[in-house]
Amino acid sequence: MLLASKWDVAGDLARLVYGAVRIAFMALPLWLRVTVIVLIGGFVLYAVATRVRDRWRERRTGPAGAPETSPDA
Repeated sequence: MLLASKWDVAGDLARLVYGAVRIAFMALPLWLRVTVIVLIGGFVLYAVATRVRDRWRERRTGPAGAPETSPDA
C-alpha cells in the first residue's frame, strides 16, 4: 500500500475545492460574482484587521485574563 504525503492530499483537496468553486461561480451572472467577491473580501479584511487589533492590544496591555497590578500595591 502506498500512502500519499500530507502535501499531496492537501494539494488534491485544494484542486478539488478550486474546481468546484470555479464551476459553481462561473455559472453566476457578473453582478452577482462581483457582489460575492466584495463580500468575501470585506469579511477577510475585517477578520485580519480584528486579529491585528487584538494582537496589538494584547502586546500593549498584556495577555487577556492576566491579573492587573496597580502601581500602589
